[in-house]
Amino acid sequence: MAVDKLNKTAGGQVTELGVPRRDLVLLLAGLPLLGLLLGLALPRLARWASGSPVLPWRDGVEFVGRLDAPWQTALVMAAGLVAGLLLAFVALAQTMTVKLGDERVTVEQDDDTRTFERADVSAVFLDGRQLVLLGADSGELARGRHEARPAELARAFRAHGYPWREADPHAALFRRWIPGTPDLPAEVHALLAARKAALRRESARDARELVETVRGLGYVVRDEKSEQYWRPLTGA
Repeated sequence: MAVDKLNKTAGGQVTELGVPRRDLVLLLAGLPLLGLLLGLALPRLARWASGSPVLPWRDGVEFVGRLDAPWQTALVMAAGLVAGLLLAFVALAQTMTVKLGDERVTVEQDDDTRTFERADVSAVFLDGRQLVLLGADSGELARGRHEARPAELARAFRAHGYPWREADPHAALFRRWIPGTPDLPAEVHALLAARKAALRRESARDARELVETVRGLGYVVRDEKSEQYWRPLTGA
């Protein structure tokens, strides 16, 4: 179940939507186990690959292939285990967690916590695997990957009185960003160029902060594959 808890508070019932338990077990157990097995197999794979006449990073591959002592194998396996754990925690940190109440919703993402009043949320929907909350001005309050099933998300938001939508109600207004187009102010072009650079270096926090800055200038930004799309705000 993706709905982890139902808690009673002074303001009513609170629904916590996090990573489903099954996915949590796969992340915290599966990735470290995969890293462990990869560490065990890596020296053997390196010895096999070193026989190839065309081999990039040959010195490094041959070095790994020489790690055949038991203590060396144990070290490589330990490194794989640690790498798997780190990947699991990074994946968990990037996944959005939502606490739903009848009066407000709290979103936790990338070590950042934000709370929005229900009256300030004009629409909630899924854009692929990303959960999106729109404000009264049609700007994005929050956007992030959520692992819950769509039906569970819809049921939870509707149960607390939020305006769940089956799709983005403003999708038809989006246009692909083309640098220098006269439809956008120069300041917005500069911000979108900076955001493109942030996405290239995989800085999710910087990219999100730039989206909020663009929103302050009257525009909404979203991504499709490697392209940025924009639309004007439509609400008050």
